Amino acid sequence: MFRRIGALSIAGLIAAACAVKTPDQGGPAASDNGESPEEVARAGAPSDEPAKPDAPNKPDDPCAACDSGQCLDDGTCVDCLPSNDTCGRRQYCTDDYVCADGCKDGSSCASGICGEDHSCQSCINDRECASGLVCSNGQCMAACSADQEGESAGCTDGLICCSLHCADLATDSKNCGACGNACGSGQFCGATCADSADGCATCQDTTLANVCSVAKVIVILDSNKNTSDGNRVPGRAMGAALAEQCPTQPKLNEAEQDSVEALNITTGRPVSNSSELLVVAGGPFYQNLEGYLEEQKISPLYWKVGTDATEFRSNKTNKVVVSLPIAGDHDSHDIFIIQFMRDPDSGSLILNAQGFWLSGTVAAADHLNNALLPDLKAQDQAWYAYEWTDKDGDKQPDTDEIELLASGNE
Repeated sequence: MFRRIGALSIAGLIAAACAVKTPDQGGPAASDNGESPEEVARAGAPSDEPAKPDAPNKPDDPCAACDSGQCLDDGTCVDCLPSNDTCGRRQYCTDDYVCADGCKDGSSCASGICGEDHSCQSCINDRECASGLVCSNGQCMAACSADQEGESAGCTDGLICCSLHCADLATDSKNCGACGNACGSGQFCGATCADSADGCATCQDTTLANVCSVAKVIVILDSNKNTSDGNRVPGRAMGAALAEQCPTQPKLNEAEQDSVEALNITTGRPVSNSSELLVVAGGPFYQNLEGYLEEQKISPLYWKVGTDATEFRSNKTNKVVVSLPIAGDHDSHDIFIIQFMRDPDSGSLILNAQGFWLSGTVAAADHLNNALLPDLKAQDQAWYAYEWTDKDGDKQPDTDEIELLASGNE
């Protein structure tokens, strides 16, 4: 920063300069080497800067001759060191000091968890497995052989060898019902009967009509973010209704979102497959899974709050589908959505019901359980938006109080 010198200061400097006597005025004479008196004075004055010590002699870098810049204590050059792992993403430093395929921490895993064998927990592709392993049905394991194609030999738990991978033909969207039978981008592999061993797995559209084509239902709870029962009551009600009314008779479980293996506990990213239906009651504020799906534009609709109104918008077009003023009595009036979707990376299936307010989420669960599930074949859209208005004053949803506003497949 520059500092302005005032007029008085300048005058003082000029006066001091004029006060120096020349030799003719009795001042000191010039030195024999031609230096002026001022230069002689400056040379003899102590310096304002401290003397710099001599730099110590540094020993040569023992790894200087190594292309990798890494070496052992004895100077042997190596590609990497496990104690200071500089291998690239999806690689780790082995005990033999070389970089190999595999994870070294959860940052390169969709699940966020890297196992001791350097394979990702709940893998979603081969890149998440350590060297020599492939991702089969969510687990890293040895590849089966080309000679075992279409057979159970080389696989476990009833899986079938398809293109060197052990596949569950009842849920694998690349091998649905048979090796090589791949489902389309808007489809998933699901069973149409209770026992998938009967060969009833087919590629199905991701519409609400096919939400029962699963073997398991897992209700995702938001207890780590929501201290009240809130979304847990409608979520559990939805799970119970699916287990009771689906002809596939799915097994019902529930799990906290910060501990479930079906999710990345930090991001909410799903890592299950189409054998499981993840039930999510509520929106992205409390539910990490729904937050991930909306942020990644996987869910058909997403929640947005404005200055005066809340909105559900299309993730594909960003257009407002439905909206509701923030002001008002929301204990007896709300808008809610029910949407069914598939994560394209993991194959996970998700059923989400959410209102702008808790009353709407409760109404959504009630409408799904009592109006949509009993007539499921007619629900040929991926998402539905409804308005609920309490007519009898009991602040509880009834079927005749709910009006369909919009629906769609994208």
